[in-house]
Amino acid sequence: MIKPKQLAAALFIVAAISLGGCSASSAEHEHMHAAANVSMEPIKVELGWSPEQGRVNEPVLFQAVVTQAGEPVDDAREVLFEIVSKNDETVKLELKGTAAGNGVYEAETVFEQEGGYSVTSHVTARTQHSMPSKELTIVP
Repeated sequence: MIKPKQLAAALFIVAAISLGGCSASSAEHEHMHAAANVSMEPIKVELGWSPEQGRVNEPVLFQAVVTQAGEPVDDAREVLFEIVSKNDETVKLELKGTAAGNGVYEAETVFEQEGGYSVTSHVTARTQHSMPSKELTIVP
């Protein structure tokens, strides 16, 4: 037979364990709500550069314009421009994009050799990744 004191102690322990499991840390609780509020609308990345046709030993400014649901994304976790020579795939550049505001990320470089290059922007933002590619020609 269970004594009243033992029953009260057992109920107290069960209640304490139950309530303890419900009191997740505030940071964890906020993180779960933030994840639930993330838009599932895909990010869009518009890759470009200026000038449109580069010249040897002259700067080329690369840009990635990042949007989601038509709004600029200014909190991208990573923007990287990967540039690979079409003539020699061992010739590779990786340029880290810096935020210029209004969803625009930029990086600049100078090419020492003419030829064709494949440019891929790697953008990680809001739990998504996008990698559009385009072809760039550098003339003498």
